[in-house]
Amino acid sequence: MSITIDLSDQVALVTGGTRGIGQAIVRQMLEAGARVAFCAPEADECAARAAEFASLPGMSDRVMGMAANLRDRASLAALVKAVGARWGHIDSLICNAAEFGVPSRVEDVDPDIYMRLLQSNVVGNFHLCQQVVPGMLERGAGSITIVTSIVGYTTMPTNIPYSSSKAALASMARSLAAAYAGQGIRVNCVSPGLFRTEASRDIWDDPSLLEDYVTRLVPMLRIAEPSELAGACVFLASPMASYITAATLAVDGGRLGIGLQAGSARQIGKPRPV
Repeated sequence: MSITIDLSDQVALVTGGTRGIGQAIVRQMLEAGARVAFCAPEADECAARAAEFASLPGMSDRVMGMAANLRDRASLAALVKAVGARWGHIDSLICNAAEFGVPSRVEDVDPDIYMRLLQSNVVGNFHLCQQVVPGMLERGAGSITIVTSIVGYTTMPTNIPYSSSKAALASMARSLAAAYAGQGIRVNCVSPGLFRTEASRDIWDDPSLLEDYVTRLVPMLRIAEPSELAGACVFLASPMASYITAATLAVDGGRLGIGLQAGSARQIGKPRPV
């Protein structure tokens, strides 16, 4: 028996949709039949990616890209208004965009950089949710999926502004879920581990460093591809997840669930004798 997720009756909005995980989310939402709007800060990049998606079979009238920045509230409001003008409403919001900041020692963290990340990653996403929720309340249905990170649930001493912003997003998602659970709006998180994106290039571009990382920290002993997180987002947006809210789906090769200690992944992942 095969199960196909059909989102042909949905309109989705994906932030950070021109690269990496966001690009994969847009593509898989389109492949599931949804009409998809996406954004990124650069207008030229959005236009180029929209043209690329529109060239795929059956997708020419189901995708739109528009420049918007999480630190620019007016651009977020304009984005939501533009999607409504074209397709009438938004069924699924996927908050993927985030700033990573500059890794540094605790004593070298610039407070202005810290505030910039909180403004973008937390306040910006909250404001976008504020823009989308009224329409969802009016229809009595909607799904919001927020991309957090495993560092929001563990630690990242080399980039505390980023990790704490992701922890704040997870808390925000649970509170939004509690606020709207009885009104048809579901709010969930997906929490990625190590993925092959530009943000982690310094790890996966170095074979010895990658081997060391997955051996110590990833029970499945490999890096993930962006499409593997996109599938989780499509599922959470679909009717198959209709009774799921306030949940965090860790897409991390088992790291959070198993709670690894250094050096343990190779032992966990090795074949066992029968």
